[in-house]
Amino acid sequence: RLQRHVYFDHVNIDRLAGKDGAQQQNFVMVLRQYMYELASFLWGVQNETNSLAETLASAFGDTRRRVDVTIQVGPADEPVRVVGILDYFFFDPRTQGQRILDYKLLPAVHISDDLMQVCMYALMHHQQHGTKPGAGVLYLFPERLLVEKAWEEIWAERAKSYNLLASMREWETYDETSGKGCKPPGEPSWCDTCRWKKVCEVRLGPKCEGVRLDHWNSVVAQSSSATPVALCERSPEMRRCHDQQTHDAKKKSLSVNPRALFLGEADQLQTSVEIATSNLSTHTAIVGAAGSGKTWLAKVFIEEAVLQGVPVLAVDPQGDLVQFLKPQPIENIPEDQRERYRRFHELCEPRIFTPGTSHGIRLSLSPIRLPRESELNGLPTARRQEEYDDIINSVALHLVALTLKGRRSVEQQQTFLSQVLKALIREQSQHPLQLTDIAAAAHDPEGLGIEDADLLIKKTERENLGRQLYALAHGPMASLFSGGQALDIDFMKQPTQPGKVPLNVIYLNAVGGDAQKHAFLAAMANELYRWMSCSGGDPGSPQLLFSIDEARDFLPAGTSDPPAKRPVSRLFTQARKYGVGCMVCTQSPRSVDYNVFGNCSTKIIGRLETPQDSERVEDWFTTTGAKPAWVAGRAGADKGTFVARWPGQPESLEGAVFRSRHLYSLHEGAWSPERVEQEVSADSVHQRLRELAGNQ
Repeated sequence: RLQRHVYFDHVNIDRLAGKDGAQQQNFVMVLRQYMYELASFLWGVQNETNSLAETLASAFGDTRRRVDVTIQVGPADEPVRVVGILDYFFFDPRTQGQRILDYKLLPAVHISDDLMQVCMYALMHHQQHGTKPGAGVLYLFPERLLVEKAWEEIWAERAKSYNLLASMREWETYDETSGKGCKPPGEPSWCDTCRWKKVCEVRLGPKCEGVRLDHWNSVVAQSSSATPVALCERSPEMRRCHDQQTHDAKKKSLSVNPRALFLGEADQLQTSVEIATSNLSTHTAIVGAAGSGKTWLAKVFIEEAVLQGVPVLAVDPQGDLVQFLKPQPIENIPEDQRERYRRFHELCEPRIFTPGTSHGIRLSLSPIRLPRESELNGLPTARRQEEYDDIINSVALHLVALTLKGRRSVEQQQTFLSQVLKALIREQSQHPLQLTDIAAAAHDPEGLGIEDADLLIKKTERENLGRQLYALAHGPMASLFSGGQALDIDFMKQPTQPGKVPLNVIYLNAVGGDAQKHAFLAAMANELYRWMSCSGGDPGSPQLLFSIDEARDFLPAGTSDPPAKRPVSRLFTQARKYGVGCMVCTQSPRSVDYNVFGNCSTKIIGRLETPQDSERVEDWFTTTGAKPAWVAGRAGADKGTFVARWPGQPESLEGAVFRSRHLYSLHEGAWSPERVEQEVSADSVHQRLRELAGNQ
């Protein structure tokens, strides 16, 4: 009835009738989804004691949707005014918190930017009205996708928003002639589609030369009284999660198998939840809405891998995993877990790598490692040619994608560059292969004996490809290909002290932009696959855990195909036979490519946000007969509680709710690059790693 009311009383039917059939159908689909969201919310929060009118008043009674805030940002305290009207500002009884939602009718193309905008509004609403809202973006077309952040995450990352405002203020006053102001950085993945493309180049000159201010990062790090920002506090969400986990001193201690992964306790059964270490190789998915504790549990999983002697390679997009550098105060750990706590810190050697920057151990994509077919010792002889071609083609596709040129002939460029790479491998001496070597060979393939280059690609296109590859080594991407420790999986598996287990964190929050993050992750996934193919492994004996948090930006569902999607997805399909386990964490079971989830034998479910999320989980866990009854309880579930399924699971734990164990490492607001640099500089292990990197 609500949908009929909106459609017939508030939609211009005549104007809609003038659109083509596809547009009409899309509009009706979006309207239906929009109404379904509202109805589902009201149905979920209404209780027997309140009327619908009371429920509406409770949820939407606060009508402060407008923000009009002027703040001073940047080193010069420049005033910036932010004005806007929020789509939705409401109180959610399920989370006992305020939320801001921004509805989008267009596909989810620039998720990070859309989410940053609504997080900016949350900060402004806090500034003006004293609220602490979570914020999210809900895409309604072509399929539903919700991405959001809890207030604690928004507050911890506020320096990003204030730096962006300060930069925009400086960009507005930029003058090419006088150099006044700050020149804005171009973003190659967006510039070609921007309507101001030509005007921008005329006024500002070549792209990718500008900068963003980072003034507020240092303000956050130095002063708790700074306006408008203050020091990060430990996440209240995780304080609550910790409080819920606090054991009664008189409670009976659990018996934990020292050779298994101990995740937590099923309270009603008074039994520990343990997973066989061999299950690491069959991959793991952890799903839970913002604030559900999924990152907490992912960190528990990583700690358990270290306790079993399995090195870890963890991708940290935000700054949550770098906190493995600091131990949790032992007084926060129950008596019956303190021995495991001590054992973990005796074993663990945390190392923070920062691609292209020196905040941690600087990591470089150069030299580029290419295998000879004879080096693929981890593969049966009959399959080596096929896998060799696949590895070379993947590297070629990645390099072509980085040039962002010649979109109409990507396949021809990939085929041509694959031939160039194979020729370089045949000619390669002992010296490492640099990006400039590949660029030179692409520009002049005849020097490598490639006589039929004109049949593969036009001369002008291959010369242009060579120039673009050369530009990568000297342009905005240059930092990823120069300086520091070369990307080397063997190095990451090797501790600096005998008996230690490396816990390698790849911190992406210091990387310049999304394009560089995708570029690095794609290259790292290709290198990991090359290493596996050359080294081999036993699927029953895990030799490495690869983990990626907040995976939706890198492995999105649907047809979106960012650079990292294919090479990372290949790890989930191929890595288990080499004893390399993969773990993926995300807010929604609908946000990440289904092929990734399909290759995860262990699935762990936290709080679910929507009926659609519940339906997807039901599909995962329904094998025969009725759908599992426990899925309904995941909507609005307590923080830090989960239900899981894994190979070899005891029948008694099927559908059982368990609470995650205590973390042995620190967990607080996400660390900024400056905080990472401060902690790393004081760590003796990192001093030794820098010495080793400098000797290469």
